[in-house]
Amino acid sequence: MASDIPRLEVKWGPPEVPHWRVEQITDTAGCRLTGGSGASGWGYNQSNLVRCFDDLYALSWRDDLTLCVFRRLSRGTWEAGPVLPPVPQNGNLLIDSHARLHVIGGDRASWHLRFDDPGRLDRFELCRRVSADSRFGAAIDNDDRILVGGGLEQLGWYVLDGADNFACAARGQLRHDRQRGYHFVLFNDGQAHTLCSDDYFLPGDGYPNQQVRLREPATGVEKTVETPCGIYPVLRVYYYHNPDLLTRPDDWRMTVIGDVADSFRPAPAGDGARGTSDQQDLYLDRQGQVHLLYYENRQRSREVWAGTGQDVANSRLYHAVGPPGGPFEHRCLGAFNGGRLVQTRDGRCHYLLTRGRRSAAESLWYCVGKAGDWGRLSKPVPLDTGGPFWHLFVNAPRFGGHVEDGVDAYWHGPLGGDSNLVRYGQLTAG
Repeated sequence: MASDIPRLEVKWGPPEVPHWRVEQITDTAGCRLTGGSGASGWGYNQSNLVRCFDDLYALSWRDDLTLCVFRRLSRGTWEAGPVLPPVPQNGNLLIDSHARLHVIGGDRASWHLRFDDPGRLDRFELCRRVSADSRFGAAIDNDDRILVGGGLEQLGWYVLDGADNFACAARGQLRHDRQRGYHFVLFNDGQAHTLCSDDYFLPGDGYPNQQVRLREPATGVEKTVETPCGIYPVLRVYYYHNPDLLTRPDDWRMTVIGDVADSFRPAPAGDGARGTSDQQDLYLDRQGQVHLLYYENRQRSREVWAGTGQDVANSRLYHAVGPPGGPFEHRCLGAFNGGRLVQTRDGRCHYLLTRGRRSAAESLWYCVGKAGDWGRLSKPVPLDTGGPFWHLFVNAPRFGGHVEDGVDAYWHGPLGGDSNLVRYGQLTAG
């Protein structure tokens, strides 16, 4: 089991303070509350920021039913793209080898939007060819093949081939014994990787319930809804690898990466208290090593979502690194709940670490290290985000993003706060 895997400690060196500049993208994200899913950070596994040389794109909610692509024109100035079709959840931004922007979105990743011209948002084609499943992620490889994967009851996936006008080249499903979701996706040299976690509801009168406030789509009137009694036990993080997806589409291998299942005492014998585990990032470095970021908090909580009843000081963020498919060496990065990893062209790996509960992080921290020397990093230093935030997104190569000397990051305000406010941060070495 993953709980038996040794976790090594990181040795902290002198801090490195980077240059960090923050600007606003928009303050009207999800601005019309009509009962949709917008004004939220749901979809933290997806790609919401991607760079193509000097062109930088961000994906956010226009209102609470539709998404909007923004393009950075200059420092502090972003243009909003066209109105996109209504969606039940967030989407994915990708860049192909011809510098064209793509969006994978819609119900169960059922539509693919491709902009015609690099650096422009006024002309695009929308195709509805195939669907995957909910809680989906997407990635693009160097041959312009797009892998989309998601699901609850199964990992539903498909591949669009850029050499054939992005027609569907393959599709499939892999059943789970219990629901799993929020897949981080990576596709490289025919090898497919996803990282996900438990995502199922366990009903029972011995468990608590929630009161949530929703708006009626037709009238906009807000009402309070009481949910059924039950909990979401997010106990394990799973890494899936297929070494040759297009040739052997059923050859998926699964490894449990994070595991706090031994902390769970289910009803009726127990009180439902348990710890929690969660996936945070999936990355392929320039040396061909796979990186997995995940966290665990073993403090036992009876809440519907265990994290809402836990002290963030008890959280531990882990970094696992190894060849495609594993095995992985795990190291503890400290008391953080989330993180993103980016390697710049000088070979150094930059970590953006978040502290605080999911959907309302309290602070962002930065550290850096040399590739291969994973056990030695600079001591984390805080970065100003302007206040609490929902989730952090970064530009990365698995989305087709170009990474050179800096790190591009994006976030918006927290759940229950100013989630309409979207910000961009640019980090370069100090």
